[in-house]
Amino acid sequence: MLIAMKAILALDQGTTSSRAFVVDGQGAVLGVDQQEFPQHFPQPGWVEHDPEEIWASQLATARSAVARSRVGRGDLAGIGITNQRETTILWSRKTGQPVHPAIVWQDRRTAPQCAALKAQGLEPWFQEKTGLLLDPYFSGTKLAWLLDHVPGAREEALRGGLAFGTVDSWLVWKLTGGRRHVIDVSNASRTLLMNLETQAWDHDLLKSLKIPAEVLPVIVDSSGVLGESDPAWFGVPVPIAGIAGDQQAALFGQLCRDDGMIKNTYGTGCFLLMQTGRERKHSHARLLSTQAWRYGGEARYALEGSVFTAGAAVQWLRDGLKLIPTSEAVEPLAASVPDAGGLVLVPAFTGLGLRIQLGSTSSAIAVVELVVNDCTEE
Repeated sequence: MLIAMKAILALDQGTTSSRAFVVDGQGAVLGVDQQEFPQHFPQPGWVEHDPEEIWASQLATARSAVARSRVGRGDLAGIGITNQRETTILWSRKTGQPVHPAIVWQDRRTAPQCAALKAQGLEPWFQEKTGLLLDPYFSGTKLAWLLDHVPGAREEALRGGLAFGTVDSWLVWKLTGGRRHVIDVSNASRTLLMNLETQAWDHDLLKSLKIPAEVLPVIVDSSGVLGESDPAWFGVPVPIAGIAGDQQAALFGQLCRDDGMIKNTYGTGCFLLMQTGRERKHSHARLLSTQAWRYGGEARYALEGSVFTAGAAVQWLRDGLKLIPTSEAVEPLAASVPDAGGLVLVPAFTGLGLRIQLGSTSSAIAVVELVVNDCTEE
């Protein structure tokens, strides 16, 4: 017996797994599925994903969640997408095939390029325009690396034959059968290419990183119908009605709707965001200014502090050191001893997200203090 109601299909594409939920109008979860996909480490400091594995895992979990929900065909009101941010994908507009593995947000291969830009004194300029620091974390230098290192990519990009996007762009492209090439404003604000004031691609930023505008997606609101899924995926076309980067989605989802509200989430990394309202706040402690979301044409901003490795350290204990059989095993193992015996692990596997002196204060507490102090000084 099918349930006669409208429901939302929520796609959560993360760094180590893809998840999908079907949720009814009262917020009850009707169906859920999750699937891990491989991480690829071709050399020290490099982290890659296969974009087709991202898509295959996300589509499989979406179909499974819909089947488990027992919601009838035609009863999906819309699809919402949240995604790992900054991960960079470049693909052919003609074939829809990636031209290189996705370069993951944790990847550090563009550190020399960032250092060269800093040596030219450009970091304050980038920070003023984008709210971001010059760091391999962000998508812009990753895209520049792809254009320089994939044979023929720059020439093909200039001809308009290649499409760049973060994971949200890639999923929308695949879901719509290549009919829509878009990025929401929260993800666009993480590329080093979007002007935080105008919320548009910035010509001067593109020029500085040698990025041709022809590869860029259209920037759209975080909420609003931007296309429909191909009927092949769910039997009927379903409106795609919302996109937000994972941390901004968590900020909104945890009801940080009022200025000054803060969330802290723990996943692959640990990220603290404070919603700062309709006007951008400038950090005095090298925190990031970023777009929180935009809907109905109205934008909200946030300050962010990042710890790059949290849950990923547990995955390393499982897959790298083979100390635990499953991720869930780490909690009873930790609870089996009274304390750590004075041992402290700083999981700086991809660098320290904070570029400040933390002293003896824990990273998460220090980020909270910095965010609060930044806002009280404004």
